[in-house]
Amino acid sequence: MLGATVDLVPVPPHRHLVVLGYPTMADAADDVMAILPFEPTTCEGLGARIVEVYQLAKGPGSVPDLPPGGGFLYVELSGDDPAELADRGARVAAASGALGHRHVTSISEQAVLWRIREEGAGLAARALERPALAGWEDAAVPPERLGAYLREFEALMQQHGVHGVPFGHFGDGCVHVRIDFPLDEPGGHAGFRSFLTDAATLAASHGGSFSGEHGDGRARSESCR
Repeated sequence: MLGATVDLVPVPPHRHLVVLGYPTMADAADDVMAILPFEPTTCEGLGARIVEVYQLAKGPGSVPDLPPGGGFLYVELSGDDPAELADRGARVAAASGALGHRHVTSISEQAVLWRIREEGAGLAARALERPALAGWEDAAVPPERLGAYLREFEALMQQHGVHGVPFGHFGDGCVHVRIDFPLDEPGGHAGFRSFLTDAATLAASHGGSFSGEHGDGRARSESCR
């Protein structure tokens, strides 16, 4: 590469974070298409289990108050006018199907909430009885298919006898997950291969990709040597 042309834009001076709570991660994913018209800077999804593990690790009082639910959307809004952001945040909450919401304007509180999301991968790996691994890491489907995909993906994990804790960039339909593949048990490698084949087929059936962000799908394919 000899050069690149970029289109730089100024970073807005103000950020608000609307946290929406849902019964499940799939329910949160169902609401993404209702949120995107409000032009969020980011729309991230994570489960209550990750929050619980973070709190266990960091101690009581380490997690700000969150709305009720088993799954959450972090909807970040940015702009030049705090009053406009407050109004847009109220409209996001009204348009959502969430069980409840919090509109967070404190920079320090936002930082804690984002830290929970940023540490999601490590936390998810410790959220299950068996060690969770990154063998099926960042599949992505069109956002409008995300809720249906997550429900079928959960059913697929149950079919294969494994468990996972999904989180990710729900506004882009991208899902990260750590799964407790029993690689050290008899038949573990064959089961891992079978799961990946079925999971790739599932993602493709929704018009998705089994490498939605990091570009390493080929590295996981059988043709890689």
